[in-house]
Amino acid sequence: MSTYPTPIDISNLPDLKRLAKEARKTGRPYVLRENSQDIALLTPLDTERKQKTNQQAIEETLALAGSWKDLDFDDMIQELDRIRHESKPTSPLELDL
Repeated sequence: MSTYPTPIDISNLPDLKRLAKEARKTGRPYVLRENSQDIALLTPLDTERKQKTNQQAIEETLALAGSWKDLDFDDMIQELDRIRHESKPTSPLELDL
């Protein structure tokens, strides 16, 4: 099963097209139901905001380069080791497969 959504042209599906435009306008996802069963999720895409967010993430990541240069390596290793030993372990994940 592919994890990437399959594109579907809705040009000739006026009801779905209207609902998709409403989702994009409001930014709200919609659960599509048949009778009382949820069957699909219609989620709006905002590619312009996503591109800005990706570019911002890249810039923020690059700004971190060299940010630890003033730290003493041995002190940092000791502190990380202390934190690791003092921290309570997290419980294992329970997956419903």
